[in-house]
Amino acid sequence: MPPGRAARAAAILCALAWTVLGAAACGGRDRDGRPDVVLIVVDTLRADHLGLYGYARPTSPRLDALAAGGGVFESAMAAAPWTLPSVMSIATARVPSRHGVVNDGLRLPAGVPTLAGTLRDAGYATGGFVSHIYVTAPFGFDRGFDRYEDFGLSRPGYRLEAGLEPAADHVTTAALEWVEGRDAAPLFLFVHYFDPHWPYDPPEPHRSLFPSDYGGPLDAGYDGISRFQDPLVPIPDDYRRFLVDRYDGEIHFVDAQIGRLLDGIAAARGPRPVAVAVTGDHGEEFKEHGSMGHGRQMYEEVVRVPLVIARGPLAEGHGAAARAAGAARGAAPRGGAARVGDPVGGIDIAPTLLDLAGVAPSAGMQGRSLAPLLTGAAGAAGAPADAGAGSAAPPGAICETVRLSALRQAIREGPLKLIHVMDENRAELFDLATDPHERHDLAAARPEDRRRLARALFERGEHLSGAWNLRWVGDGARRRFQGRIRAEGIIRSIVPLFTEPGRYRIDGASIVFADPGQDGESGFSFTTVPYEAAVTFELLIDGRPAPQAVLLGGAAARPGAMPFTLEGAPNSDAAFARPPDPPRPVPRFLLYRNRVVAAEEPVTLDEETRARLRSLGYVQ
Repeated sequence: MPPGRAARAAAILCALAWTVLGAAACGGRDRDGRPDVVLIVVDTLRADHLGLYGYARPTSPRLDALAAGGGVFESAMAAAPWTLPSVMSIATARVPSRHGVVNDGLRLPAGVPTLAGTLRDAGYATGGFVSHIYVTAPFGFDRGFDRYEDFGLSRPGYRLEAGLEPAADHVTTAALEWVEGRDAAPLFLFVHYFDPHWPYDPPEPHRSLFPSDYGGPLDAGYDGISRFQDPLVPIPDDYRRFLVDRYDGEIHFVDAQIGRLLDGIAAARGPRPVAVAVTGDHGEEFKEHGSMGHGRQMYEEVVRVPLVIARGPLAEGHGAAARAAGAARGAAPRGGAARVGDPVGGIDIAPTLLDLAGVAPSAGMQGRSLAPLLTGAAGAAGAPADAGAGSAAPPGAICETVRLSALRQAIREGPLKLIHVMDENRAELFDLATDPHERHDLAAARPEDRRRLARALFERGEHLSGAWNLRWVGDGARRRFQGRIRAEGIIRSIVPLFTEPGRYRIDGASIVFADPGQDGESGFSFTTVPYEAAVTFELLIDGRPAPQAVLLGGAAARPGAMPFTLEGAPNSDAAFARPPDPPRPVPRFLLYRNRVVAAEEPVTLDEETRARLRSLGYVQ
């Protein structure tokens, strides 16, 4: 065989060998056989707008090709419905309430290990290339990277009107320049593409692939879209179609850049093994449940994201080869080496990539390795990284948010999904097997499933670290306990002892509650950001202020007036103890705190950055 034809045949063979099992025969390993690791996160990417998940439009030919030889996760859930906490969960393998970066005023606490740091400690060269402020160094994302490039997004003097977020082709070019300069040691490359986020403005020829006949006055930016964020405001059909056309064009543009990135890695690194994961940080709403955009809701269009994981040698042209291999096998367009229906989460990505790289996970990682599922062995995922030997993997996945005055959580176990709306004290339950579009709430009809999933949700998160505990105890008569609690920061979570809806509501940084007819004990716990925020309590029994009936901490101190304010972190151990019961039963409030599991670290953003976030609808 002529040398050129032989080389081409070898490349195709390596491409066809790109399966989750790897292919050592294609050579190119470093001395200890460790693969390169590539993590690609695409902002605002819905799973159901990709061909590999059944979308009719050709938005994702390169990702479809990758899926044809890799593992496809059908039910991957983002850890949050917006970028900052979601990507931090990917980086740390912790849910937002565990890593603590739940709002844009916080950074990753010191000592929390990351995927990049763990790989660097294992001898990997680490490089990150990101395209949005919410994935930059001020929040701690640069931890563990030898090179972390945000293209000026986090540096003073960045002219928002001149550059905005760098486009995917610019990010790809910079990432490949770094890859081409590496030696034979294994590398970890993290790439974040922002393009599918509004404003939807795909370049040609990607825009023309999905032409629009919309002739109205609105564009595809935040100013136009924000007019329809209110669920009560209907959106014109032609404008909605126009937005979807532009959104799909952005996906096609990013898809092409993912292909260019993988081809460039193949050219630079040769046929060495590579572990690749491609996912989204969250999806996007187009009025399926009344809203637009993302950040508040927990429905599938927002939290279901793509997740493709593959391991094997890269080769230029792998996309065409994989498609040809699929056709030869008679595979359907949605076929793949493994399609996993089990619910998984963003916190599972880091343990999986570490497993594929032969590196032990760091302490505290909640996620589990999905590598056993890549062979199609359903239910065979590994134990969570922070579990002891022999522990079973925690089922399902969870999602959390506290932004824009919305405190919401979701948990998925099998086909069941619970959405816990903390700010409205209610829950929604859906069976996605029979109701994939979440139209039929089963919370009232299946109370046992609702309670079971709620318990699992609170067990998985860290909702009680540093919490205020407010309890009220009756004297046998039917009393009305009520009040208002106002925090100087934000309310991050609330965990009630009761399940009845309507007992409390969250209004911005305030909790208003009422428990009429209580003759026993009830109450709730809540957390604030920051932990040291001053909190003002106004508590009433039977409609009257009751400072004499409030017991503070283990010393059972009483406030001198009503309302009263407690400032800063407690400076006495008594603050962390429940007040003792009095000698005789009297109606009373008990107030005490929990100790902090991990301290949060504040971060201050400059006004230019905050102005850009306001233009994107992130800061009110």
